[in-house]
Amino acid sequence: MGRDRTWRALAPSEKVHAGKETYIGYAVHATGRLHLDALGTAYDAVCRAYPQLTARIDAGDNGPLFVASDARPDIHACDSGLEHPLAGVELNQHQALSALNVVRDGDATSVCLLTHHSIADAQHSLEILAAVLSCYTDVVRGVPIDLPRRPFPRSLEDLLAERGIGRVVPDDGQTPQQLAVPDQPAVRERDAPARHVVQHRMTAAQTSALVDLGHREHVTINGLLAGVLLLVEAEIRDLPLTELVYRSTANLRSHLTPPVGATEGTNVLGGMGFTATGDIAPDAVTIGRAVSARLRAGLADGSIQRSLLDLLSRPAPDPKPWDPSTAPAVVSMMNWGLVPPMRTPDDLRLTNFHSASSIREITTMGGYVVNTFDSRIGIDLAWPEDDAELPTRVDCLRDRLDHVTLRR
Repeated sequence: MGRDRTWRALAPSEKVHAGKETYIGYAVHATGRLHLDALGTAYDAVCRAYPQLTARIDAGDNGPLFVASDARPDIHACDSGLEHPLAGVELNQHQALSALNVVRDGDATSVCLLTHHSIADAQHSLEILAAVLSCYTDVVRGVPIDLPRRPFPRSLEDLLAERGIGRVVPDDGQTPQQLAVPDQPAVRERDAPARHVVQHRMTAAQTSALVDLGHREHVTINGLLAGVLLLVEAEIRDLPLTELVYRSTANLRSHLTPPVGATEGTNVLGGMGFTATGDIAPDAVTIGRAVSARLRAGLADGSIQRSLLDLLSRPAPDPKPWDPSTAPAVVSMMNWGLVPPMRTPDDLRLTNFHSASSIREITTMGGYVVNTFDSRIGIDLAWPEDDAELPTRVDCLRDRLDHVTLRR
C-alpha cells in the first residue's frame, strides 16, 4: 500500500461525525506496572492489523475521504488525575483517526483508546482495545504477535443495502429531503473540548439485584435503567414523564442477516425513541417494560434498522422520535453492554472502565453512557462540568437505583 492511498469516501452516517470531529474514548484504569515501550509495540501491531486506526480524513472533489497513512499514531503519556483520561492528548482528524492516551496518577494508570466516531462505534472500539491489551500481554511475556490484517470497515449504508434494507420512501413518491450533512469537515480553528464525565458504578451486589429483578419482572436490564433515568430526569427537571423524549441506540450486528462482525462496520447502529403515555405508571419496571416493547417492535418491523437512513434523508414533515431536534427535553442513554474480557500480565490489574469524548459541538445537553465491567454496571454522566444540577443529578440517580435494587 502506497502512502496517501484513498480507502473510500465517507458515507452520510460517517460525515456527521467528521463535521463534529467526534472522538470517543474507552478508558481502563489499572494498578501495577505499565511498560510504555511494550504498549507502543502492541499498539503498533494492532494499527497494522486494523487500517482504520491509521487513516485520516482528507477533502475530495465530492466530499471527505478516508485516506491511508503510513504514519503510526503516537502514544501520549502524562501525569494527571484518572478522571481526565484525555489529558494532554492532541486530536486532529486530518492527521489520525485514533490515539492511545496514558494518564498516570501515582500507582494507578488510565489507558484510553480514542477512535474517531466515523470509523468505529462502541463494540468495534472495545474489540480493538481488548486486542491492544492482549498484544501488550504477549509482548511483556515474550510471545510473538501475529495479527491477521483486516479490511477497512464498511459503512452502515453499505451493510444495509447488501441485506436489502433501504430508507422509507414517502407515500407521495417524492424524494426525501436531505438532512444537512457537511460535504467537508469544518476547518480546525480550536481544540475540541473533552466532555466532563462523572461515573456512578453500582456494586456487584446491586448489579446482581438488578439482574434478579429483571428476571422476576420479565424486563430487560436496559429497560430498567431507561426507566430509572427517565424518573431521575423528570425529578431533576420538574417535568412530567410525558414531556420527556427518551433516545437510545441499538447495536444492529446481531439483528442483521447475516450478522455483522464487531469490526466489519464503522457504526452499525440504529436509533429508537420513546415517550411515556399518561397511562404508564411512574415506576422503573413499568416504564422499562414499555421501553423494551418499543425496542422489540422497532427491530421486528425494521424501523430501527432503517432509522439512521431515514434520519439522514427524511421527509421534512415526518420528524422521527429519535431526532434530537424534535423535543426540548431529551434523555439520552447509550448502552455499550458488556465490556469484553481483557488480558493483562500478572503485574497489571484492571480496576475500572469508563467513557470519554471530545466533540467539536457547543451544547448544554448531557447524556448517559452505560457499561458492565467486572460484573458491575457503570453509569457515566457526560455533562458540562459547570452544570449546577450535576451533583443533585448524581445523588438522585443513586437514590433511584437503591430504591429499585432493594425492591422485593
